[in-house]
Amino acid sequence: MEITYPWVFLLLIIYFMCEKYCYPIRMAILFPHFEFSNKIVSDRFLRFFIIFFSLCALSNPYIKKEFIQDNKGYAIVLSIDSSGSMAQYNKFTIVTKVANDFIKKRKNDELGLVVFGTNAFIASPLTRNRDFVRDILNKTYVGIAGRNTAILDSLLQSIRLLKSSKAKSKIVILLTDGIDNASKIDLDLVVSQLKQYNIKVYTIGIGDESVVNYNLLRYISSKTNGKTYEALSPKDIANIYNNINKLERTNIKNKIIYKDYLYFYPLGLTILLLLIYVGRRRW
Repeated sequence: MEITYPWVFLLLIIYFMCEKYCYPIRMAILFPHFEFSNKIVSDRFLRFFIIFFSLCALSNPYIKKEFIQDNKGYAIVLSIDSSGSMAQYNKFTIVTKVANDFIKKRKNDELGLVVFGTNAFIASPLTRNRDFVRDILNKTYVGIAGRNTAILDSLLQSIRLLKSSKAKSKIVILLTDGIDNASKIDLDLVVSQLKQYNIKVYTIGIGDESVVNYNLLRYISSKTNGKTYEALSPKDIANIYNNINKLERTNIKNKIIYKDYLYFYPLGLTILLLLIYVGRRRW
């Protein structure tokens, strides 16, 4: 058993000082039908137990139980391009739909969302609440982060999400349809941090070599033991996400702490003793 506020028992010092130096103005008159209780315990002991049990209740005692819950899954960040070019051919709507289906299938994973354009920002922290991530994803739109493309900056935001995760496997799935023309961070620095935190990057390019910098995407994926995919149609995008969905699961351990509070037991005793005390005296 543990106590939340052990310092409340210091108030017993005040109680003992009052018992020694404070005197009642006049003697109590006993009720006849409570005379038997005087033979069992004196007023002094009764007052002590009332104070003691009330302090026990105030100290908020509890029993703590810890459980370790094993869940198989990855820590995955979806990093999605929302630059102006994603409006062409309805690409952003298609990607949002496919990403929603992917999220539904990842039942035991920690999922996060990064959206990038001219700037990159964390749209959703890592969570197992898939409905929350999907809701955030569905509220994003083309241009929400600017019209340009900051691929490296988006990876930096993904690293910030994943570096504190306890998952053994950390994944970034980055999707873009363009060339990095807005990042403010150096490529080598991003790659070194990805390797430092054992983050694997899967990159997906929408379009051919004329619009997507596949050299950059392949370099990032190869340095992090990931893979680069080329998507030329909506069906390709769906197939790529399905392929990534077959990733091997790993264990994520969660510590669940359950507290069973016990304050109502001493509180009940306090009320009972207080009723007896008041019933046997009339001031």
